[in-house]
Amino acid sequence: MRTLMMIASIAMTGTGIFCVANASAAFLSVAFVIGLVFMLLGALEMLIGRRADFDVSDVGVSIAKDGLLMLIFGLVILTGQVSDDMSAQMMFALWMLVEGVLSFRYEWLDIMETDRSHAIGIALCSLMFIAGVYMFFNNATLRLSGTLLIGICMIILGLRRFVQSFSIEYSRPSFVTGNEEKLKEAQEDEKRALAKAKEGIREQKNAQRRIARIKEDMAAEQDVMMSAAITRQEREAEREAEE
Repeated sequence: MRTLMMIASIAMTGTGIFCVANASAAFLSVAFVIGLVFMLLGALEMLIGRRADFDVSDVGVSIAKDGLLMLIFGLVILTGQVSDDMSAQMMFALWMLVEGVLSFRYEWLDIMETDRSHAIGIALCSLMFIAGVYMFFNNATLRLSGTLLIGICMIILGLRRFVQSFSIEYSRPSFVTGNEEKLKEAQEDEKRALAKAKEGIREQKNAQRRIARIKEDMAAEQDVMMSAAITRQEREAEREAEE
């Protein structure tokens, strides 16, 4: 599942680079490729969100929702409902704004615990937000090509999903792994359990040896105390006899 997500994100990024390289082209000339990639990635995200295992329980739900929206978005483009550059530009601008805001996490604001993954997440969300806001004002500022801006958006979306793929664990569903891999994983679990059992037995034997030594020391201390008590009684008896 992680590999599928990576391949889909690379396809999205590659399509974005293609759009940037053909920035002078009209949106309709690249709409088929964009719509096809969006539908492919949307279907894969829905599959991954439903079937894959995640280190955070709600990640799969959010990926499935993104996949559904992306699938609908791709269908709209493929059916020719977006026919001009301005409409496509506004759609991508709104998409970037919404996804940038919804992808941001509150815990990223904790500066004391910011790590590498948090920094990457903040950077990608900031890029999405900035790109979305700029696209609304593009005609009043630099007037960049709509295809160029859409390509940049797709590159950012692809990078975000590539980073997101690392949250997918390798415990993949049976319809991808098959029974042979499930058997291999079970055998590895058995080996780990056996190693833990051996370690437990070794620790138990060490504890038993310590207990035996402690008992011996206690017995020796008792012998010394008894010898001292007998000696003290003998001396008292001698003293009484002398008196």
